[in-house]
Amino acid sequence: MTQALKKSNGLNVNQLKAVNWDQGPLLVLAGPGSGATVVVARRVARLIRESPEARFRVLALTFTTKAAGRIRERVESLLGSSKARVRVSTFHSFCAAVLRQHGNHIGVRPDFELIARDEDRIGIVDESYRRTDSPEMFAVGAARVIRMIDHLFREAYDGAETTELPFNGYAKSWMRAVYNNYLDTLIAGNHLDHGALLVCCLRLFRERPRIARHYRIVYPYICVDEYQDTNKCQDLLLRFLCPMDDASLLVVADDDQSIYRWNGATPARLDGLRHDYRMAVVNLPASYRCPEAVIEPANNLIRFNIDRATTKRPLTTAGSVSCSETVRVRRFRDQSSEVAWVAADIRKRVIPARNVAVLASNTKLLEAAADALGRADMVPYLRQPNYQMESAPFRFVYSALRLAVGPRETDQMRIMCRAFFDMTEVEVRLDRAEAEGDAQGGSLLRGFLNVVEDEPRAVEASIVIGALRDLVEHMKYVEFSNAVYDWCGNGARRYADNGADSEAECAMWKELTRKVSRVGGGVPPLSRFMHEIEPHPKVAPPPRDAVHCLTIHSPGGRDFRHVYLIGLAEDQLPSYRATKAGAHPRVLEEERRNCFAAMTSAHATLTLTCADTYFGRPKQPSRFLREMGLSLT
Repeated sequence: MTQALKKSNGLNVNQLKAVNWDQGPLLVLAGPGSGATVVVARRVARLIRESPEARFRVLALTFTTKAAGRIRERVESLLGSSKARVRVSTFHSFCAAVLRQHGNHIGVRPDFELIARDEDRIGIVDESYRRTDSPEMFAVGAARVIRMIDHLFREAYDGAETTELPFNGYAKSWMRAVYNNYLDTLIAGNHLDHGALLVCCLRLFRERPRIARHYRIVYPYICVDEYQDTNKCQDLLLRFLCPMDDASLLVVADDDQSIYRWNGATPARLDGLRHDYRMAVVNLPASYRCPEAVIEPANNLIRFNIDRATTKRPLTTAGSVSCSETVRVRRFRDQSSEVAWVAADIRKRVIPARNVAVLASNTKLLEAAADALGRADMVPYLRQPNYQMESAPFRFVYSALRLAVGPRETDQMRIMCRAFFDMTEVEVRLDRAEAEGDAQGGSLLRGFLNVVEDEPRAVEASIVIGALRDLVEHMKYVEFSNAVYDWCGNGARRYADNGADSEAECAMWKELTRKVSRVGGGVPPLSRFMHEIEPHPKVAPPPRDAVHCLTIHSPGGRDFRHVYLIGLAEDQLPSYRATKAGAHPRVLEEERRNCFAAMTSAHATLTLTCADTYFGRPKQPSRFLREMGLSLT
């Protein structure tokens, strides 16, 4: 090890120990704000710098695209041109890359399409229905069947008759056939959804162990961040990549922030990995984010959870300064008084809006808070979890790119025709585009181009049409999307955008394009671009002057100077689901972890509020306040 790398470079003792670890598997228990991203990036950089002549690569896996981006940026700043030996990726993106290269062994062609919309998946479920003979099945709606399929994906179900279905209560044996038919229909149509990406990669490793061995040779060093958020399928994939006890595996996790049980995460999985790999443990308890006044009640709260790592050390402060107003607790008559006071308090304190988050356990209360902020002449940003970009330029661009890689997608042509009308008020009839496409070898996109080039009223959009021609003939998709957005942005024609913020969506699309290009080291082929861009949330960024209104389950609510955690009342936080008679203790523990994560997202101040009634129903103050050791004023 070089002397430079042995130096701390601003790392504390435990961070440095994790970065320099070379003695087999290591578990890093990292509290909120403890520098886990820095540790992963520094370890990756050290491994590469210490082996300048070697050919092996380092794989860094994480749960979200946002976390992968943070690690990638740090690695690139540390390694420069040597970054080519590092792959920083989500589990989903890694599996997509594996399947593009080797998926043909299980029937997945390299140009498979990743589908994300439930509308598309429901159509495949309907096809599975038709191929399954079971009267019981038809009593269950397609939306519920999709949820059941997702559960089977998370549990890495292999579809075999000998494998018991992982459902509680009624066996639902008919679901085995629906699941297998659904997966077969996906593969036959050269489609995969997010769950199928993981399951198919796992199937490939199981059926073709030589391929898994190939990746173990290419990536002898693996680092995993946010392991507490993984499901069973992701855990099994990791074990295929690192099957030996002496594997060079570094896992960063915090069981106190495991808040994705709905997605298959559980703190027990972390304990199982530590036990199976006989992992050494390094604690990172020092938070560089939270003031001491926030850490004390957060530690008090989380101690009530029994399902915690036995080797976990309490969170400590790394020097954040507290003041008398760092933590405040307020009680109100009803939720209207509560959210009105929060809005007034933010205005009175003259806090930059971008530094403020209002967090709650449910969207109904957040909507009330957003209304109060609006009445106080502030801009609330209430993120809609399932919101996809909806402006006419985006719909036009996205559908055109989908048609460029899937030339017979009639639904996408229908969307494209409507979007073009919204942009130009020029109607392109679907039947004409289809007929022209059939005459041009089956390409709907070329059919659309032929029709619109013959339309005199479309001359105003000649720039867009020219860019579309380059897309059809030369696959110049970046130039095409830029031309569409620039033409609309220059005010060539006012178009109907259904209330969507097209300017913000244009910025988001260009940022996504930039990110994908950075990951691939340049502009990738269109099919690869579409694969990479699908997992990214297509959500317009918040206005710069907006107050963020987020649920405590949202991964976006983790990093604000001033946090208002509202609705701390029984049946709100914790919810009725967690406190009702007969509720499993793990439900309450999960909500306590959510509360802990929300509290420790505060950099400077934390304000906790509750009310005596919510939407006309009387409530008692949350037990979590008592567990924190805080008194109401």
